[in-house]
Amino acid sequence: MKLQANAPSAYHSLMTEEADDLLARIIEIAMRTRADASGRIRLPTERELSELLGVQRPTVRERLTMLETMGFVQRRQGSGTYLALPNSQFLQLYFEVGLKLGFVSIDQMQKAMEMMGLEMVSNAAIHADGADIDLLEKVVDRLKDVTSINAFVDGQFDFHAGLARACHNPVLSLLIDGMARVIRTVLLNRMRVLSMVQGAFDRNVDAHSAVIQALRDREPEMARISLQECYALWRREASKISILHLAE
Repeated sequence: MKLQANAPSAYHSLMTEEADDLLARIIEIAMRTRADASGRIRLPTERELSELLGVQRPTVRERLTMLETMGFVQRRQGSGTYLALPNSQFLQLYFEVGLKLGFVSIDQMQKAMEMMGLEMVSNAAIHADGADIDLLEKVVDRLKDVTSINAFVDGQFDFHAGLARACHNPVLSLLIDGMARVIRTVLLNRMRVLSMVQGAFDRNVDAHSAVIQALRDREPEMARISLQECYALWRREASKISILHLAE
């Protein structure tokens, strides 16, 4: 099922030019607010913000709710509203709903994941430290002994999440966390196909071992080529299934 492109939404109605300006003014007030003894930044009350901004309290409450949904503020009963480091929950909701409503497809998510993976592995070859690479190698070693598709999916996701951390870029880690459930769906579909090809999992592990070696050698281009081979391997194995079905 697909929604019409011009269907109204709460998010769209909030993101008008006026709303953007009001959000910017709230954030500006927050930036001018000094942290308390514990290092937290407490926003003024809704009444105080209403007076400072010259708008009604329900409007302020609506904008604070939006910031809370996005993870930028936390409301604590009896204590107040505080700035917070955004988490990946908003992104998780965005991608999951987008997938269910048909705005994005499994194929599109798979291609996006591969594009991100290739950029991450290139950067990891430059920025990863020894501990990062050791953790990735442990994930690959774990894949050698898994006995279920779900466990293999977990390992595949942990490998991509480890690549994001190895880049030492919090934006990438936030994106991977936000896409976590959708990525797992992509991987699960892929692993179900691979499970029907004898030796496919072992070949997959060997391909990932080549990525680890390229990371240890600090070879960004070789790391990219090695991971690209992992993705190409998945497609080749899937094509074997298609050929078998045609033969039948």
